This record gives sequence, structure tokens and C-alpha cells, in this order.
Amino acid sequence: MSSFPKWERFPLWQLNLMALHKNVHFQALYDNEKFCGLVYYAVGSQTVYLLYLAVNPDLRGHGYGTQILQHLQAKFPDKQLTLDIEPVTKTAKNYSQRVHRLHFYERNGFHQTSAKLTDADGEFQILTTGKKLNTASVIATLK
Repeated sequence: MSSFPKWERFPLWQLNLMALHKNVHFQALYDNEKFCGLVYYAVGSQTVYLLYLAVNPDLRGHGYGTQILQHLQAKFPDKQLTLDIEPVTKTAKNYSQRVHRLHFYERNGFHQTSAKLTDADGEFQILTTGKKLNTASVIATLK
């Protein structure tokens, strides 16, 4: 719950409902019996769109987020991994958190694109592991 502000969180019932779709995956992640975090993503023909990646706050900084991303990249080697983040704006209240998040994803093979995702909650920067963002594939995956 602390990984995303309330306004960015879908209700749990809605996440579970959407996860009934064969191409949507909602997974809790464990290291033996220890809950490490969760991942929620949609798989398209050329894109894996990562909607949520959250690591247990007590375990952050121990490489779990990187391991999750490496697992997804190995599982889908022929697809671009794509996600959106809050834009890194110096006037944002959580500017340092946004910078840290961007650097984390860049260290894990993502790069910024010029594409934006705009919804009722605002505008978000799209990152991808692809050489060039396949926008049509992203749109199709999110549908």
C-alpha cells in the first residue's frame, strides 16, 4: 500500500477482476516464506505492460525489484517491457523519489520515451526496454 499513493491504486476487487483475463497476471512474490512484493502486468503480442511493481518496504534495497525485472525480461525475451512513472518534475513534492525511481528503472534496462500516458490521474512518462517504443503494441496491450 505504501508503494503507490491512494489515487494511483485500483481497488483490489478490480485488480482481481481484471486478472481473470488470460493475459493479465497478478502475482505475489516470495523468498521462501518471506513476502517480498507483488507484480501486476498485461501481456500483449509484442509488449509486456507493467502496471504495478511493489517491493515490501522492509526489503527495499536488497535487489528484489531488480530480480523481478530480470525474471520478466527472461520470461519475455522477445517483448518490450513497458511501464509508466510520474514525470520527473523539479517542482513535484516527491521529486527525489521520482528521480530515484527513474534511476532504478534505467539501471534495469529501461529508457525514457517521448510518449506520455494521460488518464484521470494526470500525465505519466512511458519507459520501455525496447529500442524504440512500439506505441501501437502498447495501446493494444492496455485494451
